[in-house]
Amino acid sequence: MKLDCRALLPMTCLCLLLSSISFSQTESFPINMGSVINTAARDAEPTFTPDGQTMYFNCFDRQGKVGGDICVTERIGDGWTDPEIVDAVSTDDYVEVEPLLSPDGSQLYIMSNRPGGHGSTDIWVSDWENDHWSEPSNLDAPINSPYSDHCLYFAGENSEFAYWTSTRPGGFGGNDIWMSEKVNGTWTDAVNLGANVNSAVSEHHSLPSEDGRSLYVTTTRDEGFGGEDIYVTTRDDNGSWSTLTNLGPEVNSDQYDRCPAFSPDFEYFFFDSERKGGYGNKDLWYLPYSRIEHIR
Repeated sequence: MKLDCRALLPMTCLCLLLSSISFSQTESFPINMGSVINTAARDAEPTFTPDGQTMYFNCFDRQGKVGGDICVTERIGDGWTDPEIVDAVSTDDYVEVEPLLSPDGSQLYIMSNRPGGHGSTDIWVSDWENDHWSEPSNLDAPINSPYSDHCLYFAGENSEFAYWTSTRPGGFGGNDIWMSEKVNGTWTDAVNLGANVNSAVSEHHSLPSEDGRSLYVTTTRDEGFGGEDIYVTTRDDNGSWSTLTNLGPEVNSDQYDRCPAFSPDFEYFFFDSERKGGYGNKDLWYLPYSRIEHIR
């Protein structure tokens, strides 16, 4: 009998879809997502629909095009369909990267340098309407500014906390992590997360944990393993963020390791990497979140 996941709760469906993945005690982590997803060009920044059956990601040089686009692939059995460019949110002349689906899958956020924005790169949003994605609209201030704004994530029961990366004034140097809270339907002014999180080097892509108390941040600290590494910071009861802690060799290598994402059930931790064993440039990799969730 063919299983119809649409009749199941999203998390139940995802667990069934991933149940075919079994790991031996000698399994080497992380695991590359394979040649259907990864190519010799850049494949990065995954995001998933609530049922885990559809993945959007940043793809480069697909379908005869050159440059960055948003691709989509569907989970079929143990594998994925050939990725296709999402034409509704991708352009030929500008860069579209860093896709993020809202928790209910009804909105798709991207970073683009297309005309009509506030600065060099802005965050845009497309709505799922009548079985297709709408023309992206600009998120405007306070999330966008005349500077580079990108790598958006939300936390909170109602997605009332926004975390993103910006080069706007008031930071510690280059890319910093900023946040805003939605109060009575309005986003408050952007606030820098401070010196425990941000530094003179680049900090970006702040992925919240399931409880919203931790953020997984990509940065280039001197004590890292090489290139970019993924770190974690945790907020205490007073609202202060801890200093960044490196996730260690389970995730980080001597190459660029960055831009993590969770499966919808928080069982798996995905990221992109240029480590050995891939297909070229950045590839998508994953490992069980249980292997690193204790790191704080």
